[in-house]
Amino acid sequence: MNANISQITSSSRTITRIYLPYIGSTNDYAMNLLRTKNMMSETLIVTDFQTEGKGQRGKHWVSRPGKDLCLSWVLKNPPKHPTVFNMACALSVLEGIRKVDSFSSRLSIKWPNDILYSTGNLNLNHSKKLAGILIENHWRGEIWTAAIVGIGINVGRNNKIVGEKYNFPSQIAEFALPPISVAEILETEIEPSILELPILEALHKRIQTLNRDNGVEKTVEDFNSELFGLNQSRQFDINGKIRYGKLLRVDKDGRGVFVWDDNGKTSHLNSSEVVWCWD
Repeated sequence: MNANISQITSSSRTITRIYLPYIGSTNDYAMNLLRTKNMMSETLIVTDFQTEGKGQRGKHWVSRPGKDLCLSWVLKNPPKHPTVFNMACALSVLEGIRKVDSFSSRLSIKWPNDILYSTGNLNLNHSKKLAGILIENHWRGEIWTAAIVGIGINVGRNNKIVGEKYNFPSQIAEFALPPISVAEILETEIEPSILELPILEALHKRIQTLNRDNGVEKTVEDFNSELFGLNQSRQFDINGKIRYGKLLRVDKDGRGVFVWDDNGKTSHLNSSEVVWCWD
C-alpha cells in the first residue's frame, strides 16, 4: 500500500505524518516500522479506515470508512513513567476533543483510558463511549524504547441527515457502553482530521508537563480530577466476584484505589482486575 508522507506542525515542533487510505491496524503498522528502525523519533500515523482496529483486553475496535479518527502517535524514548504517561495520553485526547466545541463539562475519563460523554447526569445510565485509547509499548530488554498510542474517536454520522439516529455496526455490541460520536453531539458533520492537530498539541503539552520536576504529581492530580464515577457507590466485577464499592482515586502506579461497602477496607487494583458493571 502506498503511504502519503508529509509533516504536521504543532506549536512546539514539526513531526512526520504518514497517511494510509486503509490499514488493518495503525498500531500494528507502527510496530512494524519500529522493528525496521526506519522511524523518526516521533511519528503520526493516520488512516481513513481500520479493518482490524484493536481495543482494550483484545476487543475489536470498530471504525467506519472516512467517518472516524483512527491514528497512532509513536514516540521514541518516552518519559520514564509508563503508567503516568498513559494518564497523560488520556488527558490529551480529552483536552483535544474539548477544543472542538463547548461540551467539555460532559466529558470524562473512564479508568484507565476511555473517553465518555454524559447525556444527562454523570452516571452510568446517561454515559456513552466517545473514544478509546490503546497504548502498546516497545521494549529492548528492560529499557522502554518507544510507545505507540492508538486513538480511536467516533466522529461522523452514518447518515448525513442531521438528527437521524446512528446505525453503528453490529460489532459495537462488544463494548459495554453504547457509542456516541462528535457529530451526534454537535448535530453537524465535521471531518475527523480536524481533531488531529488539537490532540497532537495536547500530547506535546502533556509530555512537557510530565518532564518537569513535579510533572508526575501534576499529571496524576489532573487525571483524577477528570475521572468518571469517582467516589460513586457502584458495582464492580473483581476477578469474577461482584463487589459494591467506590473508586477513590488512581495512584501513580496506575492502580485504582477502592473502598468496599461490605467491610470498609481498601484495595489497590490494576485495571485488568476490574470490570465495570453497567446494569
